[in-house]
Amino acid sequence: MTEQRISQRNETDANVTAARVMIITFAMLTLSYIFNLVGIFIIPHKVMSMYYIGGAITLLFPTLIHHLMGASYKLLKYLYVFCAGIFILIVSMTLTYHTVVIYAFPIVVAGVYFDRRLTIYSTILTQVVTIAGQILGFYFNWWPDKNFPTWFELITFSILPRALILLCFSFLIMLLTKRTTKLLSEQINDARKIADLHRDIIFGFATLVENRDENTGGHVKRTSRYVELLADEMLNRGLYEEILDKAFIHNLAMAAPMHDIGKIAVPDSILQKTGKLTPEEFEIMKTHTIRGGQIIHETFGNVGDEQYRRMAYNVARFHHEKWNGSGYPDKLIGDDIPLSARIMSVADVFDAISQKRCYRDAMPLEECFAIIEQGRGKDFDPQIVDVFMDIKDKVAKYIDNT
Repeated sequence: MTEQRISQRNETDANVTAARVMIITFAMLTLSYIFNLVGIFIIPHKVMSMYYIGGAITLLFPTLIHHLMGASYKLLKYLYVFCAGIFILIVSMTLTYHTVVIYAFPIVVAGVYFDRRLTIYSTILTQVVTIAGQILGFYFNWWPDKNFPTWFELITFSILPRALILLCFSFLIMLLTKRTTKLLSEQINDARKIADLHRDIIFGFATLVENRDENTGGHVKRTSRYVELLADEMLNRGLYEEILDKAFIHNLAMAAPMHDIGKIAVPDSILQKTGKLTPEEFEIMKTHTIRGGQIIHETFGNVGDEQYRRMAYNVARFHHEKWNGSGYPDKLIGDDIPLSARIMSVADVFDAISQKRCYRDAMPLEECFAIIEQGRGKDFDPQIVDVFMDIKDKVAKYIDNT
């Protein structure tokens, strides 16, 4: 997940850079067209108009898709390179011998992504369009001057030299890409190690807290797995699509172990009591939700990203809220309860009743599922309960394998 997040961020940033390059190139295109109109350049107006109109379309089209689909759109980098190639085709058909350096434009755009495969693709594309453009420009007599009046001279003194120059330039970009990719891989490996350490610390700390009420720490692992199974299925069904995505699920699975972190502030005499809690003791037990939220803010305020920290706080403070508003500590109702806490609530209650505790034995699995179903629309979000009941076989299988 860490590797994917870093790669996505790198590609998104590169898409933003490519968009700026396209806009700047369009501005230069417009400036050259104006210079030609006022007589600074001497390119025939018909040729320059074809160059300007075609260039404007190919430069602005991917930028439009960028704004419509967002900077994280997966195919955007290929669209940028392809449109850059079409732009060079237009340039080589019209301006022909008046431009040399700009022929490397698609390779430069590809180089922004530090993607070896994309660089190879852009090199092949650039070679094809520059050769095709020069041939078409010669055939249709669109080039502004007569430097190479014969096919032999065109191939010998224009096509071949430029092909070699572009090939050398692409090798340079390839070397830079290789080095940058190596540095990026090292960064990803370091980030993965930090993420693994982060996970181990969280699970270790949460397990220590769970052990205080004579749990083995299995509650931490089981509830994390339940919320992951549940959220995955919800994502597949398109539920809460404005909130739920892969990053949400990853952060929820990491935040789930923190849901009972506030129990560290509850006295052992209450936490380990084998009998029923008195009303006064239960009020003290309920404070673990408030203390959990405070601990997240005070102790884990700089751990993970903002979404993770907010989610850890939500599951710690709100996992005992109920859909009908009868829960605690804030008596939130329905969708006012954060989605992460609503998912956590189902997983937490199911594991609590399906496992042996110091004050009672474990309940049979079918009875546990029945209790969850009975809580639909009262204790739990109805949609979440429906999904949980549909994946009961996956949940039971996981319990059997642990």
